[in-house]
Parts: sequence; structure tokens; C-alpha cells
Amino acid sequence: MTNIKFSPGKLDSEIKLQLSAGFERHSQAQQAPDYECDWLNWTLVDEQGKLIAALTGQLLWDWLYIDELWVDEVGRGTGIGKQLMQTAESYAIEQQLSGLWLWTQSWQAPGFYLSLGYSEFTRFEDFPKGYSRIGLRKPLGR
Repeated sequence: MTNIKFSPGKLDSEIKLQLSAGFERHSQAQQAPDYECDWLNWTLVDEQGKLIAALTGQLLWDWLYIDELWVDEVGRGTGIGKQLMQTAESYAIEQQLSGLWLWTQSWQAPGFYLSLGYSEFTRFEDFPKGYSRIGLRKPLGR
């Protein structure tokens, strides 16, 4: 008989290794593309070394996922966020990627990304209640 065990928190490291190996075996059996994920980041610091802005991302399967875009209060409204996004897009073009994509929350900056040519591909309503999680993408049309 199956004994399903519940435990809060992250998986034990040994169980996590077994789970990852299981996914890998299944992917290989399906002849799926290799899962190779590279982290990338662009940062802007002032003369004192204080972080003013950052963009982090993951390169996976010919798409650049924008994980975090943050601009300090002193830099907001100055075009730094747009400049970081354009730098990431230039990188994606140079690497001949298919496009860029990201998640944002309805209280964050969906209008900002739409103004940069991103389009909404999904919306998760009431996440959290009263707000939405929005998926945006920008194909590069190689």
C-alpha cells in the first residue's frame, strides 16, 4: 500500500537528488532538449559602490527570462530601468535568442513593460486576492 508522507519545508537533499534524476531520465526518454540554465545579471552602482539598479535573468532554451528588475528610489523615473531592459534585449539579439519573457504583478509595472513592446500572454487573477500575476513576453523574430 502507498504511504504518502507530508512534511513542510523543502525536500531533504537526498530526496531532491532522486527527484531531479527522475525528471532527467524522463526528459531523456522523451528526447527533450537539455535543461541548461545560465544566470545573467546587469548592475549599476554609484561611486561609493551602492547598488542603484539591477536586472537578473536566466537563459534557458533560447529565451531570456527576466527574473528581477529593480531600481532604487533615487533612480526611478530617470530611464535606468528602460536602459537595463534595452541592454538585456540587445544581449538577447546578439545571442540570437527567440525572445525575452517575465512575470510582473498588477501593482508593479505592467504598463512599463507594455511600453517596451512586451505583450501579455497570461494572467493569473486573484494572485494574491484582488491582484493579478501577469506573464509578458517579447519575441525577437529572428
